[in-house]
Amino acid sequence: MGVDRVNWGIVATGNISTSFTHDLKLLDGAVATAVASRSQDSADRFAAEHGIEHAYDDYRRLIDSGTVDVIYIGTPHPQHYVIARTALQAGIAVLCEKPVTLTAAQARDLVAVATENKTLFAEAMWMRTNPVIEALFADLATGVIGEPQQVVADFAFHKPSLPARLLDPALGGGSLMDGGIYPMTFAYMALGRPAEVKAVASLNEDNIDLNVAMAWRYDSGAVAALTCGLRSQNPWVASVSGPEGSLQLPHRFHHPEYYVRHTAAGAERIDVPTHGLGYHYEATAVMRALRDGHIEVPSLPHAGTLEILELLDETRSQIGVHYPGDDDDLTG
Repeated sequence: MGVDRVNWGIVATGNISTSFTHDLKLLDGAVATAVASRSQDSADRFAAEHGIEHAYDDYRRLIDSGTVDVIYIGTPHPQHYVIARTALQAGIAVLCEKPVTLTAAQARDLVAVATENKTLFAEAMWMRTNPVIEALFADLATGVIGEPQQVVADFAFHKPSLPARLLDPALGGGSLMDGGIYPMTFAYMALGRPAEVKAVASLNEDNIDLNVAMAWRYDSGAVAALTCGLRSQNPWVASVSGPEGSLQLPHRFHHPEYYVRHTAAGAERIDVPTHGLGYHYEATAVMRALRDGHIEVPSLPHAGTLEILELLDETRSQIGVHYPGDDDDLTG
């Protein structure tokens, strides 16, 4: 890899890969040089739309092509593990959409493979790299609201016709893995790992979680109330509160334009400049880590990825959601 140019490979050609690739164009030194899809036609169309030189009908051909330094994986959840593992074994860095795997065991294995091969691996939890989110947590760290005691966050939405993958167990469907990971990550960033987790859910006949409520308890006395779902149009807001006030994120809290600080002095809207769709912030963090020779991105830490997946494992166990292949042996 050159010092200035980072060659990206895009695995999958759906909406999120499209958004990510659009944002790459905002970055100096970031070049999408290859794309892989399930069909050559899809890969060719994506390549033509985005000016990508190489197009493949299989992710292994992309990894073996010698044309990329890092791949972005935007496939459905169950495909993440094998693709990421193959790339890491080949010495190709990986930024993989969240949840990076379906289970914590799979994620631990990917971290081990990355470490063994001295290759960067990161989960694309773009919320962690959003400038507004970073500013809010920097504010929290100053003690402006005192010791945080409560987190409230929700991520629920409804559409008359939901994407098929959200209702398909074979694709890791349901509200928890797709949306619930955001409130969970926000609470984790604010309060750390809870001492106790309680969860309830409404499931459909296909074992898909349509509504989930989670309560987290901390030894400090703090608590978190988190919800996600596919049956209601929720506010999509989040807040962290302490004895001296609260910090609140507005609708679509996972990529906001501002936050509101509430203290005895009153309410103050804190605007933070942002641009693009928001995916280039995580790409920038990955490129910086690559250039510094790291296998871990400081703002996308392995420990955070693993602990959130452990919490997802526990939550799924409590609500009775299981996916095909949950008990399969790891690739090795």
